[in-house]
Amino acid sequence: MTNEWLRCRALGEPLELDHRLKRFDGVYRLVHVRVDPLLDDRGRIVRWYGLLTDVDDQRRAEEALRQSERHLRLVVETIPALVSRSKANGALDYVDRRVVDYTGLELEQIGLDVIHPDDQNSHVRKWRHALETGEPWDDTYRIRRADGEFHWFYDRVEPLRDSDGRVLGWYAVKIDINDSREMEETLRSTRRKLSAAMQIATVAEVSASIAHEVNQPLASVVTNAHACQAWLSHEPPNLERAQATLERIIRDGHSAADVVRRIRALFKEAVPVKTLLDINEIVTEVLRVLSDELRDNSIIVETQLDAGLPMIEADHVQIQQTLINLVHNAIEAMESVTDRAKSLAISSGRQGEELVIQVRDQGVGIKDATLVFEPFFTTKESGMGMGLSISRSIVEAHGGRIWAAANEDVGTTFSFCLPLTSERSA
Repeated sequence: MTNEWLRCRALGEPLELDHRLKRFDGVYRLVHVRVDPLLDDRGRIVRWYGLLTDVDDQRRAEEALRQSERHLRLVVETIPALVSRSKANGALDYVDRRVVDYTGLELEQIGLDVIHPDDQNSHVRKWRHALETGEPWDDTYRIRRADGEFHWFYDRVEPLRDSDGRVLGWYAVKIDINDSREMEETLRSTRRKLSAAMQIATVAEVSASIAHEVNQPLASVVTNAHACQAWLSHEPPNLERAQATLERIIRDGHSAADVVRRIRALFKEAVPVKTLLDINEIVTEVLRVLSDELRDNSIIVETQLDAGLPMIEADHVQIQQTLINLVHNAIEAMESVTDRAKSLAISSGRQGEELVIQVRDQGVGIKDATLVFEPFFTTKESGMGMGLSISRSIVEAHGGRIWAAANEDVGTTFSFCLPLTSERSA
């Protein structure tokens, strides 16, 4: 202050500056000082007149405002998004540094051409609607990067209003969603391919698994046809026995056709054809169908079937197929077992309002019981991982559930339950 005062006095110039002045209570306050010289007729300085104005509060407010602006600018510049502001008429008047870096353009260079040509019309229509209604809006479109590549962005635009509700401007935040859009498209493509693969895999797996069931009536047809031929070749022909044999051929032919028809319905996800069934009879049928395979693998079969079980309402072919899948799975689980007897136990019983069937094997077991029902999950080199998945679909279509659990000693127990038929329904 002293140096400035001496300089101005020597030059005869006015003095104007800010300095801190101690108040009566010892507190220093910032004051703005203005000192002007009074000149006589000859231009000589007669005296100096000074005015001291307390500007401490004003300077503090200005500094706080500057700090706030710096903080706001820092917040805007560090937001992981493109931020922009437009006038009330939609004309762009501010963009943050990220917009400049992304597009490679300054504010005055940015126009509609930074948006992908296929997205421009839709974007313009939404802008016009917002300008007419004053409503906030959003859009998803592609913006051209500095290197010419387009990325998908989600744009959210909000209006700034005055106290009377008039729109003063528009603030927009654009978030890069390109990776998520590409992942969504990849996921959709994968789902389409997976759906087609599952259909092919399902046909292959089920075709193999029902071979026994279809072959059974077809083999019977062939056997009975030979028998019928023998009866007719007798002298005289035994027409009575030939007639009975032909009836069995017709019965077995219908049985094979019924299997094929039901499996086709399963592929089409048709509603199961439900009739009243005895689950114990189905267990017996399955063991008869797989008898050769059980014998060839030296598997001892034990059954504990509750003779007092009520009838259930279910699709005969599909429930039979489910049991075939479970028993066939147990046979394969015990193929490599050499240190103990191969034992298969099948039981049926009632638990509350449900009928429960269990298939217990003494095989190698499973590590994760929750994964075995997933499509394409298999522990077998030649397996496709669809048998148990199909079984689950069948059981759930009947309103039941299926699960697997490791035995305390060795092997695995597969169980499924089906709702019992009410007396009124029966």
